[in-house]
This record gives sequence, structure tokens and C-alpha cells, in this order.
Amino acid sequence: MSKVKVGLLALIPTALIAALAIAGITTRNNQKFVSPLGTSFSLYAFENKKESAYMVYGFLPYWSLPDIEYLQPDKLTDIAYFGLYINRNGTFQTDEPGYTNWRNSSALTDLFRKVQNSRVRISLTVLSHDELTSEQFLNCEKCWATFMTSLKEELDYRHIVNVNLNFESSGEVSEAVADKYTKFVSFVNRNLKRIYGHNAKLVVSVFADAFVKPRITKAKDLAEISDQLFIMAYDFSRPDSDYAGAVAPITGSNYNITTMLQDYLANIPANKLLLGVPYYGYNWVVQTAKPNAQRIPGTDYIGYSQSQIYSYILDTLLDLRIKTQWDDLAKSPFFTYVSPASGSTRQVYFENVQSLREKYKLVKQHELAGIGIWALGYDGGYVDLWELLKEQFFSPLL
Repeated sequence: MSKVKVGLLALIPTALIAALAIAGITTRNNQKFVSPLGTSFSLYAFENKKESAYMVYGFLPYWSLPDIEYLQPDKLTDIAYFGLYINRNGTFQTDEPGYTNWRNSSALTDLFRKVQNSRVRISLTVLSHDELTSEQFLNCEKCWATFMTSLKEELDYRHIVNVNLNFESSGEVSEAVADKYTKFVSFVNRNLKRIYGHNAKLVVSVFADAFVKPRITKAKDLAEISDQLFIMAYDFSRPDSDYAGAVAPITGSNYNITTMLQDYLANIPANKLLLGVPYYGYNWVVQTAKPNAQRIPGTDYIGYSQSQIYSYILDTLLDLRIKTQWDDLAKSPFFTYVSPASGSTRQVYFENVQSLREKYKLVKQHELAGIGIWALGYDGGYVDLWELLKEQFFSPLL
């Protein structure tokens, strides 16, 4: 959930408000795209909610609030609002839209009211994506007390007790900074438990490549002092990659989800781990229609490689009547098409029911704590991913 990604996704407002009234179409992979106008869900549907043996942890970014009507909380165990940015002195940035919506959104208030009597936990995500801010804050241990005071005020405002910590940096960091972050996480968890009791849950977001690159998130250490780790198991390929490829490949690339899980499970108990999955994909401008085609630099004329949310990608498939293909190594769908607007060749790798089912199999095979979703609202009014969650994690046959 890098700030780069947040910025890219926030630039697609048309995807969040598109009229999605096509009743259904079948792809080459026989996946049925169900009408978003279906009435199989409701924010009031908690009386039929079944217990899940797994956590289903979804991030709800503030820019998804316009699509909050499509959420199906009865198919989640956790909703983490995303989020509030910290200042270097431990206070929160109150001029950010994340803070404004946290305090003032009637849609968010209504959602929290509807789930308060269910078994869905609500968390607040605390963010720091600026490397200088993170380093200055972490080196100011007296600022940590200010942070806890600010955090308690925000948790009490929404009558919740759970937190997600999401500190990210675009590059590698020194071991000293990573160790400071670990010390800070321990401080936060101790104080959460002291203030709110042991029911308060602290989840820490960690990089997929935390065991192969010097990241701010030293996963093994963080697992020992937090309740769960949310592995951001995506962005193995990005818009600036040399070649198009799966966002979250299970196998087939130099580093993939299979090798990532081997690293994590060799160091951390499985019940500490949430496998994060992407509800988005990347759309590259490419040279040819071959799989894993080489990216070419974009221009204002031919367009640029970019991030696209799930609902926007499905709109493209439906509008242009494109058939998907299947990358059997990565266990990922993709498709290639010629842009009607620019005439450029474009290639899209994304996640769908088939690829997510493969990832959910890994969660069960390795007995992980559950899965995480980046991000709620990215499927718009399409219901197929919700039905998959029900099938995999809330079926009475579990």
C-alpha cells in the first residue's frame, strides 16, 4: 500500500462511479461476471453471518467510501479504515482527507453503527509513508507518548480498540531505523493492551520481500511483538517494471508468493500471518501481444502504464468483449488489447476468482491466520469476489 499506489488508484474516479448494469458474460476461464445490481447482500445481513476459522481482513481506504454501499461486511471479520498519517512529533495530520473522513464521514459512521453488534472488528490504520518523517519520529522516543495520547483520542472517538500500523518506505532502510520501528511497535502494543485490555488487536503491515531486502519491517521481530502481520503480497510487478507480469505470482518469477511464504514460515508461526491479496492490477503499454510483453515508455499520445482497480478492469473486459488468458506459472489472468482511444497495445495482469482461489488454497494449506484485502471497494458493484469469500471462508462445510 505504498503512497505511489495510493496516488495512482486515487486518480481513477470514473472507475468508482461507472454504471455497471451489464447482466453477465462468460470469459475464456468460465468465470461468470455477476450483475452488480444483484440483491444478494446487505449491510443488515448479520443475522445469517457464519463463524469463520480464518481472519478476512479488509482495508477500507477513504477514497472507497463512495462505494461503501457495495460492501458485504458479513463476509469479513475485520475492517481497517485507511487511514491517518502521523506528524514527526506524534500527532496526526488533520488536513489530510483520510482524517477529515475519519472524523466527519456520515457513510463511515453508518457503517460502524451497522457492524457494532456483529463480530466484525474495526481497526484504525496509522500511516507513515514519508521516510524523513518516519525516521525523525522514530528517533524521538518522547514523541511516542504524544502519539499514544493522539491515538487514544481517535480510537475513543470511534469507540474502537484495534490498530493497524502501516509504515512504508520506497527503498531500503538502515538496520538502526528498522530496529527503532520494532521498538515503537512493541511500545504501541504494550500500551494498547494496558489501556484497552488484551482484546485490543495490533496488526502490522509488512513487505513481501522483508526477508530478502533491508526494509523498515523486520518481519521476524515484529511477529514477536504484535498480534498478526499483514503481508503485502503484491507488487511483484509494477507499472515501471521492464516487462508486464503478474502482480502477485504464485510461482514463475525470481521471487514469488511460494518462495515468500517459505521465508516467512521458516521464521514465523503460521497463525501470525495474513496473506494480503490485491483487488487491482496493472495495465502496461507494451511492444507486442506476447505474454509478459516488454513495456515501452508512455507518452501523452499513447498513454502510460498505470494501476487499475478490479471494477475498472472488468468494465474494460465487458466493454471491449475481451477474452482473458491464463498464466499457468503465475496462476494469474491477463489480457492484451488495442486501446480504442490511442491505438497502443496494452497488456493487463490482474486477479480474479480463479487466481484468488489459488491463493486461498495456500492459506489453508499452510494454516495461516487468514487473508487480507487491498482494498475494499475496488470491486465496485461486482459480487463475484464476495461470493468467493463466502465459499472459501464462511461456508457451513468448513
